[in-house]
Amino acid sequence: MERVFMKKYVSAVVDTPEILEQFLRRELGLSRKQISQAKFREEGICVNGERCRVTAAVKPGDQVTVLLESEDRESAHLVSGCGTLRILYEDEDILAVDKPSGMVVHPSHGHYEDSLANMAARYFREKGMAVRIRPVGRLDKDTSGIVLFAKNQVAAARLSEQKNSGEFCKEYLALVQGVPEQQKGTICTDMNKDPESLMKMKTVEKGLRAVTHYEIRQVFQDYSLIRVSIETGRTHQIRVHMASIGHPLLGDRLYGKDMRMERTALHAAACCFRQPFTGEKIQLQAELPEDMKKVMDGNICII
Repeated sequence: MERVFMKKYVSAVVDTPEILEQFLRRELGLSRKQISQAKFREEGICVNGERCRVTAAVKPGDQVTVLLESEDRESAHLVSGCGTLRILYEDEDILAVDKPSGMVVHPSHGHYEDSLANMAARYFREKGMAVRIRPVGRLDKDTSGIVLFAKNQVAAARLSEQKNSGEFCKEYLALVQGVPEQQKGTICTDMNKDPESLMKMKTVEKGLRAVTHYEIRQVFQDYSLIRVSIETGRTHQIRVHMASIGHPLLGDRLYGKDMRMERTALHAAACCFRQPFTGEKIQLQAELPEDMKKVMDGNICII
């Protein structure tokens, strides 16, 4: 199948007289770098259908159109992966999927053909779309749940800005050993690599700041279901923080001892962000996976 290269245009009508570059930054929210890149594209920046310099003056009623991306390359290095994506949401700028546990997001050693990015590459190719694969954030191999892919560079940049500002929120569900003393709590520590392990992280006095919020949702006899949100995205943050207060995640071979699950019991269950161009609020949910449900089924819920 012949693939169509994705072009991304944005446009707006001028409402007050001003210099074009000021309009692009104020009304369309473009950075200087994005404007500079657009200037060199054939249809890069046009006013009323005619290519225009950013130093030109525009007047009310003028139609301004910017070609943000005219990529003539896709992620050709990615092998098309097998399997079917569990799609939660899709528009012209974003693809959101529910990642199963046991799958890496990015190709890596031993996983050059079976990553989530490989599956996304196959999905776009089968739809006849030439899209560069741009995951927004990542999840550990064991962690299931919501992963976003941006279909163009500007969408990726704006979603990243939302993550940095805290406007992009993700919530997790986890099964932990025991029952935390507080119904709600915040864990704020510094973290860094454990010098005695190649894989582990640990809390330290001076390191990278990490903040985790948790709330108990259900309590069972010897474990709990908690909802977690994080202000920072440190490696293994939720796992390290819950272990640090004596409640490691079930199935966590690095930081815990309860192996009633075959993988770490962590699921990215909800996500909230704004559509990078329209500003529309988007809220997504991914159902709790079967392996976590199975642990909870048949157990007596205390609260």
